[in-house]
Amino acid sequence: MTIPDSVTRIETSAFYGCGSLTSVMMPEGITHIGEFAFGYCNSLTSITLPQGVSSIGELAFGYCSNLKNVSLPDGVTHIGYSAFYSCSAIGELVLPEGL
Repeated sequence: MTIPDSVTRIETSAFYGCGSLTSVMMPEGITHIGEFAFGYCNSLTSITLPQGVSSIGELAFGYCSNLKNVSLPDGVTHIGYSAFYSCSAIGELVLPEGL
């Protein structure tokens, strides 16, 4: 899925339970990912967040059991409670220096 350039926020539960979603490309204008935005997206395997993202909500990627690759930009200053809860397939998660 490619999110359009006009989008600046991924709201709460926006893609909740989208079982066929495997990857997401976000534009540089995204600043916030809401609570459970991608929760229970069991087929999601990778996510690359653009440099503009500063906040990731609680359980934003919760229960994404096949999520393997996560790249967080340097601009992230807040990661909510259990944002990656039950993402047991993640091999490595590199956190930004200023977090």
